[in-house]
Amino acid sequence: MEKPPFPKIAAHTGCGNAPDNTMESFMEGIQSGADIVEVDLRVAGDGTVILLHDDSPYLRECTYEQLNQYEIRTKLSSVYENYEIVKLTEILEIAKQYDIQLNLDIKTVDTIEPVIQLVRQYNMVDRVYITGCSENITNRHHDIQVVFNTPKKFTPEESDNYSLYAAKECEEAVLRSYYGLNMDYATCRQEIVELAHASGLAVWVYTVNDSEAMQSFIQMGVDAITTRDVTKLTELQKQGGI
Repeated sequence: MEKPPFPKIAAHTGCGNAPDNTMESFMEGIQSGADIVEVDLRVAGDGTVILLHDDSPYLRECTYEQLNQYEIRTKLSSVYENYEIVKLTEILEIAKQYDIQLNLDIKTVDTIEPVIQLVRQYNMVDRVYITGCSENITNRHHDIQVVFNTPKKFTPEESDNYSLYAAKECEEAVLRSYYGLNMDYATCRQEIVELAHASGLAVWVYTVNDSEAMQSFIQMGVDAITTRDVTKLTELQKQGGI
């Protein structure tokens, strides 16, 4: 049987020593040797797209400049005692200088259009994948590559019949013209990888940090693996995925 191609390596935000969604962690992702770097995105009260995972009422009350003031940003997270909040424009500007792709993990519906507007402004459509909140993106933007976040848990019926789960997710992804499936690794099995590929869909798995699990998904033929331990995955790549 022919060996599947090695999956793309996607660096989860915070894959190095720096905290998640900081400029330093983004640079660590680029320098790690990954093919893709992931960041989480939300929108501030003035429409500025920023790197941030968790929600806060301050997002709706404050402009970016207000949010980034020390007394406000430290209420968002203690991380911001030592780091400033990063704007997506800064990330796109840097990404254009490197041979890197981006996984933009959108957290809210109101963040979608500002993100896509910036992706177009920076001519990054062919180097960006959207995950997370993806509501109706493919209906409005046919050229945007959306990797559909599948459910993290099975229904009782799906738990007894994985084929049902696999068929349902692939059918929905095809119907909505998604690029592929973005799956919690615990829900990904060989059956869905084969069905997805037969349906013209890519399969991504997250967040895989164990070497044995990485090897399993490499052999399964997934198209991308998101990890916080890029070094383990690059070492397996050097070894030919063995």
